[in-house]
Amino acid sequence: MPLAADGPDQGAQAMTSEHEAALQVTRLLWKLENELDAAFATAGELATALPRARAEARLSAVVGQHAFEMLGQAMMAIGQARGHAVQSHRILEKVGQTIGFDADEYGDNRPKPPQTTGIVEALPLRAAA
Repeated sequence: MPLAADGPDQGAQAMTSEHEAALQVTRLLWKLENELDAAFATAGELATALPRARAEARLSAVVGQHAFEMLGQAMMAIGQARGHAVQSHRILEKVGQTIGFDADEYGDNRPKPPQTTGIVEALPLRAAA
């Protein structure tokens, strides 16, 4: 692919490419955040359905316990992934500022809290006596 010749339009072309790339990244970041929210919501629906199904089937609480625990771990992982995506969002906002890209022009204009919560590690469950 031939390189563009140096000239007055070269800077404008670079700026347009940066802007287009930043817009693509912005759209993909929003898509990721929305899909993580949807996954968390679906896991919540499943977490609600599991005990109801067990009770309706009149099964012992022991039945499916491992599935309950694994679903809880999956929800924690989705929450952690969402936290990482939010941190990526913060970093990419700063990158956008350095190249003059303002995501506010594309709908990301609501105020955000200054700091997100930290990462929560899952602790092993203990048996109650």
